[in-house]
Formats: sequence, structure tokens, C-alpha cells
Amino acid sequence: MKRICKGLIVIFTVSWLTAPAYASDPCASVLCLYGKAVGQGGGSECRSAEKDFFNILKKKKGSIRWSKTFDARKDFLNQCSTADPAAISKIMSKFGRVRG
Repeated sequence: MKRICKGLIVIFTVSWLTAPAYASDPCASVLCLYGKAVGQGGGSECRSAEKDFFNILKKKKGSIRWSKTFDARKDFLNQCSTADPAAISKIMSKFGRVRG
């Protein structure tokens, strides 16, 4: 019985510590960044969605690894199953290797 209780405590503690406070929405990022790519910015509503995208940076020894950053950003956008692949390609060609 003690073993089960300890196991449950460990599971709940780990799940509580690993839960993200705010989950980013890749579909919102696709929508906002596509608008920005074609010249129609989303305004203040898009700040957090754009920030989610531009905060994805892969570094090694303090310097940004742009090819890994590009891949990670593309993987993030591809999590939106309803996004048009052409829209994602346009976003990546314009913003994939850019600092936000």
C-alpha cells in the first residue's frame, strides 16, 4: 500500500512540474505569420503568436544554429494539421531564418 501511494505521489508531482503554463498554438502562429508574410499584419492580437514562433531558437555554445532553428520552427508550424503546406512554405521562406 505504501508503495502504491509513493508511486502515485511521484507521478502527480512529475506531471504537475512538467505541465506547461501556457501552451502555444501553432495554428494561430500560421494565421498571423501568413498575414504578415503577405503584407497584412494581424496587429496586437498576433504578438503572442509571433513571439511563440520567433522564440524558437536552437543554439550551440551561444551561437544560433540557423538550420536547426529553421527545422524546429517548421516542425512547430506543421503541428497545425489544418494549415496549408504552401502557406507554411511561404512563412518559412520569409521568417524561417530571421530573428523576431
